[in-house]
Amino acid sequence: MTTLAGKTAVIVGASGTANFGTAIGRCLAAHGANVVVAARRKEPLEALAVELGGTAVACDVTREGDVENLFGTATDVYGKVDIAVYSAGMHFAGAIAELKADDIRPTLEVSVIGALLFFRYAAAAMTEGGSVITISSLTARIPGPGLAVYSAARAGIDYAIKVAAVEYAERKVRFNSIAAGLIQTDMTDAFFTMPQVIDAHLDATPSGRMGTLDDMAEAALFLADNERSGYINGQVLDLAGGQQNGRLPRF
Repeated sequence: MTTLAGKTAVIVGASGTANFGTAIGRCLAAHGANVVVAARRKEPLEALAVELGGTAVACDVTREGDVENLFGTATDVYGKVDIAVYSAGMHFAGAIAELKADDIRPTLEVSVIGALLFFRYAAAAMTEGGSVITISSLTARIPGPGLAVYSAARAGIDYAIKVAAVEYAERKVRFNSIAAGLIQTDMTDAFFTMPQVIDAHLDATPSGRMGTLDDMAEAALFLADNERSGYINGQVLDLAGGQQNGRLPRF
């Protein structure tokens, strides 16, 4: 399938074996896109870039120069950018009563400051319009204990996409977010060894199953493709099987 033939996609956070960025990169490439994959270290990306026939770029999203260079490289190689996916994030769990400023800052650097800079340079590279997608979380939709830092960062960017959609309307750049429930990835593998955790999530999920990397990839493909979703802008898409209608389980 080549529904994205001639399009260029930049994906930050694609260095894992099984994570959202990697799955999205494979899906977009399978549909014909040129794919630029990025993460802090270039070496783990190179095999994926070869697999996808794409380009690997080292990018630490806490460094503005790295983000600017990422889109400069994508433009130099492919001429322009049409799709940009921000799948970088940092998880921190801790009760508010125990938080220190230094606990909070790293998550904000990656999940808020990095995302906003990504929006800026992505949109600047989209000379013919495009789609910017950020990966958010179910925890930004319904509260769970110990998740104030992580959830606040995700929820902040979920609102920022609405501002971005307004600011970049004349440039025809769309901004949307995917709020994912618990899906098995390199980062969440440990949860899937705990039957009580999975059972609690299944009990709270009307769809009756856990989400998959394929679910995420298909959601990103939908939002990336202007023919599929060109009239969707400033929207948070819940990818949680209906669990977003309830609450996070307590353990």
